[in-house]
Amino acid sequence: MIGNIITDSKTGEPLDQNGNRLSRSSYQPSDEVKKLWAKVQRDYQIAWALQHRSFQEFDGYSLLQRARMDQQTFGAYVGADFIAEHKRWRWRGRKNTARNKLIGILAHMLAGILYPFVYAKNEQNEEDKTTAKVMRILVEEHLRKADYEVKFLFMCLSALVNPAVFVGIEYLEAIQMIKQKTKDGKIKITEAVDELLSGMQMNIIPVDEILIGDFYTGDLQRQPYIIKVRRLSYDTARKIYSGKHYDASGKDLFDYVEAGKTRVVLAGQENQTLFDVEWTEADKGFVQEITAYYRDEDLEVTWVGGTFMGNEKDVYNNNPFSHRRFSLIGSEWMTIPIYPFAKSGFEPIDVTGRFFYYKSGAFKEYWDDASQNRMYQLAHDGTYLDVIKPLFMSGVAKTDSIVMAPGATVGMPVGASVTPYQLGPNLAAALNMMNVNKEDMSESTQDKIMGGQVEKGVTAYATAKAEQNARIFLGVFGVMVADLIKQLGELVIDCIIQHETVGEIDASLPEALKMKYKTFLTQGKEKGKNVTNRVVFSDKMIGKEMSKEEVNEYEWDMVEKNGGHESDIRLYEVNPYKFARYQYTMWVDADKIVLKSMGADRQERVLAFNMMTDPRVAPFTDQKAVANDFVIEEFGGDDPDKYKAKGNPNEMLNAIMGGQQGQNPNGGQFKLGGGPVVPPTAAPMVTQ
Repeated sequence: MIGNIITDSKTGEPLDQNGNRLSRSSYQPSDEVKKLWAKVQRDYQIAWALQHRSFQEFDGYSLLQRARMDQQTFGAYVGADFIAEHKRWRWRGRKNTARNKLIGILAHMLAGILYPFVYAKNEQNEEDKTTAKVMRILVEEHLRKADYEVKFLFMCLSALVNPAVFVGIEYLEAIQMIKQKTKDGKIKITEAVDELLSGMQMNIIPVDEILIGDFYTGDLQRQPYIIKVRRLSYDTARKIYSGKHYDASGKDLFDYVEAGKTRVVLAGQENQTLFDVEWTEADKGFVQEITAYYRDEDLEVTWVGGTFMGNEKDVYNNNPFSHRRFSLIGSEWMTIPIYPFAKSGFEPIDVTGRFFYYKSGAFKEYWDDASQNRMYQLAHDGTYLDVIKPLFMSGVAKTDSIVMAPGATVGMPVGASVTPYQLGPNLAAALNMMNVNKEDMSESTQDKIMGGQVEKGVTAYATAKAEQNARIFLGVFGVMVADLIKQLGELVIDCIIQHETVGEIDASLPEALKMKYKTFLTQGKEKGKNVTNRVVFSDKMIGKEMSKEEVNEYEWDMVEKNGGHESDIRLYEVNPYKFARYQYTMWVDADKIVLKSMGADRQERVLAFNMMTDPRVAPFTDQKAVANDFVIEEFGGDDPDKYKAKGNPNEMLNAIMGGQQGQNPNGGQFKLGGGPVVPPTAAPMVTQ
């Protein structure tokens, strides 16, 4: 909740949890800001109520109840409940079957991690592969800096366990205090950019921190509004917000923020007033950050500890979305507001995609897992009773259910009929039910064979069937993950265009001020070989017309300056103005994710190589290119060039085959390799 507030039943005055009158806040912004805060509070309450409302899609539970149950399934949750003394002998443990199934799927997906591919078109709707390559280099570099490979694990895990996975992309500039000791022994305090918190950040957001306005609008970008709630330490909030926003008197708005407190406005009052409210006891050193996004209104407003962090003057028009997408509207390039979140899940929960959330892997396993663990507990209890049997003896005693315990001695009235305790076939029934549940869980997610658990007597047919079943479920999940990666790539492109292609005035040249642009140096691979990509944004080509011959000559000059076509440096000079005005499309091949996750991608390459080298096909293919692409560059490690033949491959093959390189079915011989000499891919991007 934003803040709990109660009012006096007689006077209507706001009271705290102890019944004391709330104090008027020292922070009293303009009436326009107060009205906006009241609107955000109202929308927050609506979205909060939706999170706590039961839905048939969640088996009659609310979103947060469903999320908690699924997390308990994944965590093999037992709990610590009060148990009466006479029942403590009962087995309370549970199996990790559901958890192991989900971890097995996660392990497969980690093997299939991919970066998004980029497709680029210029203003004439023509494809530009070089521009697409430069953008992909930048996207991969930004994702790596944001710990993409580690966060990919948690993205997939969140989709497996939660009703949805949310990933937020934001571009920050955080300030930190640095203390340095000077020569005279004094301490100098300076402010500097916090490199850890600054730049493009990628955060996995829990489902309870994203509040939406409509559960039956599946497309995130079509939501009427989204409210993000985050719990920040006071020091982290100070780094992000201090010194950036001021009130009418020139006071830093962050000075009004108090740790452990937030503020509420009582809607409906003629003279609205903000009141200080204690948040929760556990949040004394933290502050509450609430950001409300209204995409249709291009309005993004943030409150930290109940204090507005934005432009208070004309608040509705001067606080647009921070995340924007460059788009061609008619004949004019404009930036449009985009929700800075990507969303996906494990499997669709309805047949039309209308429902906003998904069916998680843990939700899918829930009842089978619960049934198996119930049978597991009964089998344990039954075995315990059967091994350490209760003894029934003649005597005078009062009997009730308490006496049914292993090793109990029970007194019976004289002449009573005594029947020895026998478990009989009940234990076998429990074990059979457990096996049925195991098979059901394997059919609904992943067979244990695919998890690396191989038993004696498993036939090749059973293994093939398990692999086919895994392909089916990984195929669905692969599509969902591919869509998530695509959304992330598009958000990263927005950040690159919005923040990295903008130049700054170079104050080091006061006599001839010019714009200074960024340069990126990244490591990558090209045909299996490690290369260094250097992307330089420069304004020297803005407005410059060049013919194709001039472009080619310029590219060759750059190649020569960087060591020729044998160099491992790939230099790209980019016109930032044109670069930002290309249309970019992201795509991810879901089949590649599945093939890599199943470990079948190399098998596919080997099969392709065998087909390309088949005697019936070989005369029609360039065998040198086949060997390079399918074998040497795939299996040659970080330096495949050292395995490539230095001599003429045609002559070597001719010597091996006794002068017969190969016969063309139409007559004559076929050669290995050949073709025109082309410029290396180290050429820059030159925009005319």
